[in-house]
Amino acid sequence: MGNQLAGIAPSQILSVDSYFSDIHDHEYDKSLGSTRFFKVARAKHREGLVVVKVFAIQDPSLPLTSYKQELEELKIRLHSCQNCLPFQKTSLTEKAAILFRQYVRDNLYDRISTRPFLNNVEKRWIAFQILNAVDQAHKAGVRHGDIKTENVMVTSWNWVLLTDFASFKPTYLPEDNPADFNYFFDTSRRRTCYIAPERFVDGSMFTTESDQNTPLVDLTNNNQRSRGELRQAMDIFSAGMDPSEENMETCGRTVVLNQVARMVQREPDKRLTAEEYLKQQRGKAFPDIFYTFLQPYMAQFAKETFQSADERVLVIRKDLDNILLNLRGGSSSVSQDGSEAVLSSREEQGLVVLVSVITSCLQTLHSCDSKLAALELVLHLAPWLGVDILLDRITPYLLHFCNDPVPRVRAHAVRTLTKVLALVKEVPRNDVNIYPEYLLPGIAHLAQDDATIVRLAYAGQESLTEGFV
Repeated sequence: MGNQLAGIAPSQILSVDSYFSDIHDHEYDKSLGSTRFFKVARAKHREGLVVVKVFAIQDPSLPLTSYKQELEELKIRLHSCQNCLPFQKTSLTEKAAILFRQYVRDNLYDRISTRPFLNNVEKRWIAFQILNAVDQAHKAGVRHGDIKTENVMVTSWNWVLLTDFASFKPTYLPEDNPADFNYFFDTSRRRTCYIAPERFVDGSMFTTESDQNTPLVDLTNNNQRSRGELRQAMDIFSAGMDPSEENMETCGRTVVLNQVARMVQREPDKRLTAEEYLKQQRGKAFPDIFYTFLQPYMAQFAKETFQSADERVLVIRKDLDNILLNLRGGSSSVSQDGSEAVLSSREEQGLVVLVSVITSCLQTLHSCDSKLAALELVLHLAPWLGVDILLDRITPYLLHFCNDPVPRVRAHAVRTLTKVLALVKEVPRNDVNIYPEYLLPGIAHLAQDDATIVRLAYAGQESLTEGFV
């Protein structure tokens, strides 16, 4: 929005909630932090939680109307981009410029340090979606300008949303003065930099005189003032820094590190487009199933028509046979001798991604039918999932269902829990105390349950209590 903004001292400092007097359809919820550039809050709206970013106006001469129009055009361009989340509304008042977008709880920086930790397949899936988001934006004629882990939102089912598009931030920064970088880009105060090196230029190229008739971003290649243009290669460099912080070297070390090295090359002309990297890494860093089935299938759940957890579970149960058929590349799930075939690596990778959608719904299901359908899905998929998925991702939700107010659900949950745990042949060392300290105390109350069917279900699952006590 202007390099000289970094030097403006605010005449009055107000808390973020004080600006909500001018916002009539949003109710202040809590502060999400603030910097000199933006004050950020979470607000309640009739359609759900939203993020509100407030830029306090200290200089009335700033051309904020043009930036508002630019953000509205950007929203239109990104409307069909499934992995992009632009600002959905902008507002200008006498005191502030205010930006609104949907609230998502976790960004990538938070998610990589939160249990259950991402496994290798999930890391690849997230990196794949980041590149897809960049590709979608670039094809829509939009450059992001500030890609970093804090601006990559990750939903509870590991769907990536690239957000906070920064067309209003300066493209070029003085290399000999960190004030502008700190003001506009180091919002987390972690002293991390994702900015492409070509965006840092000689500080003497920035003029200091004030001229309201020229753009506020002052890059000069030939001593002329001009607004710097964001380029695709700049976003590619920043996107390459995201997987590197995500510790992607743990999954396909050589392949992934080679891709990151190509994306963060110093010379921008040597960087490829996001689409070219996606084609290059198909079947290498990113499994083919990501391209052929998972991306288009999972995208449907990002649409507003699938806001209900009950709807998602019922859709997956209805599509399960077709899902397994696609994961198998069109072959039957039953071998010639009539037994279920062993899943390939391709299928296991697909199921890990699919399970995240199911588990993200389990705590917010409302109808009894949906809960029973979810338990059936878990039981059907459990034989093909790894021990870490069963213990870390599935078991906590089964215990949650053991406390459901509906007796049928509690009874079915304890039966499902026993069958799932029977698949665990060897408990990992770090989970050695999971049975005596977590599982058995978590279901002990079922022995005195008011419902007879629950007590019968509990009594009938002797393998759980006898095998591990």
